[in-house]
Amino acid sequence: MSERRHVKLGHSIWPEGRHGTGWRRRRHYKVLEGDPDFYRATAQTAERGLFDYLFLGNGESSRLPGKPGGRKQNWSADTAANGVVNLVDGEHYWTPNGLFKLDSFTANAYVAALTTRIGLVSTFNTTYQHPFNVARQTATLDHLSRGRAAINIVTGRSDDAARNYGFDEQPDGDARWDRAEEFIQILWSLWDGWQDGWYVGDREGGRFLDLSKIQPTSFRGRHFSVEGPLNIPPSPQRRPPLIVAGTSQRSFEFGAKYADVRFIPFADKQAEYYQTQKALAASYGRDPDSYYLLPGITFYVDETSSAAHATFREIQDLSVVPFDARELGRVLGVDLGNAGPKDKVKDVVDVTANPASAWIVKDAFLGFGDEDITLADLDHFIANGPANQVPVVGSGQEVADWIEENFEDRKLDGVVVFPPYQPGSLDAFVDLVVPELQRRGLFRKAYTSTTFREHFDRPAIARTA
Repeated sequence: MSERRHVKLGHSIWPEGRHGTGWRRRRHYKVLEGDPDFYRATAQTAERGLFDYLFLGNGESSRLPGKPGGRKQNWSADTAANGVVNLVDGEHYWTPNGLFKLDSFTANAYVAALTTRIGLVSTFNTTYQHPFNVARQTATLDHLSRGRAAINIVTGRSDDAARNYGFDEQPDGDARWDRAEEFIQILWSLWDGWQDGWYVGDREGGRFLDLSKIQPTSFRGRHFSVEGPLNIPPSPQRRPPLIVAGTSQRSFEFGAKYADVRFIPFADKQAEYYQTQKALAASYGRDPDSYYLLPGITFYVDETSSAAHATFREIQDLSVVPFDARELGRVLGVDLGNAGPKDKVKDVVDVTANPASAWIVKDAFLGFGDEDITLADLDHFIANGPANQVPVVGSGQEVADWIEENFEDRKLDGVVVFPPYQPGSLDAFVDLVVPELQRRGLFRKAYTSTTFREHFDRPAIARTA
């Protein structure tokens, strides 16, 4: 009889909360992006909840009003002072989390000293970083955290980032993924360059190491030329795990070949998506069960369902983005005509008119629960930046029900918890949802592993030749 699968849990750090208006709550902290106490408290709470890992994104772009080369923008001082920070260029509203991003590797190095078991994911952009530096940084963190480091690989999506690195625009998608392929091959070659048995330690004979066990990388590609070897000996995991995301076929192929964890959207056809990604991994000769698929979910959890929905409603009502039927219609891909903010969504929006955006309306209904929501409610929900992190709102038992149902139906292997607001949302999940998952036998009751690889049931890597 095979051992029962266990839910995997990650936590994505958002100092101002994932939903853009969360910072306006009276109970919210001041700006937290650079507050070390926030990172300490968040990491230790997640570890108290026995989470598998903490995830930190990175930011390469820094587009602000008036920046040379950027599109025409206005920064509303009134809005910045009284509500969501809006950077308006005719298409986008930016929130505080779109403005600030600490360096993920440096932040994780700080967190490593304050925790003992939880995995630490740092994000690196393969378009603008060099694999030798990333190999060094990651191996260093893996040593200092005793084997808890992992990397999230991204290729970039903004010309604004390109301009920060001396380019007019970013390369096209295929070129970025070609570069990423070379990047990961170099990382693995550098990490594998030190074979087991390299250390001799013969004090009497004066022989410190066996040079025959250390091999150069000698990589020559289109994008990189790296001689090696890495000047850091093998870290506890040797190859720290890899996390990827993305919606292109190239990203799917890359993840299926190289990644341990894939960050996925959550959509209507989730079971089909899940099986497709698993099958793709199998087509590369991998065990599909070793390729973990986790969606990001924005959880509103409280003692009761009504209290959780009240908090969700509070966050949405804090939006200051002005209602614009034409703009809302553009986002939804439907013509709203002369509809007003008080019109009911179910009376005005035909979700079948544009299946590509139907998930937005569905997610809004899921968040608001039994409410008969208006176009203004839907507009506020979209302005809060739900992206693909579907809101799940309810009591600890109801949220655990949602996770269990989708886990058992093979739609996910776990979830990445996105905090809609700060403080308290992660604490609520740890105190109310985790015990429910444990009671159902879906989640560990104590850490039984020490490294990131072990958390995900991945064997240690030996290098003997």
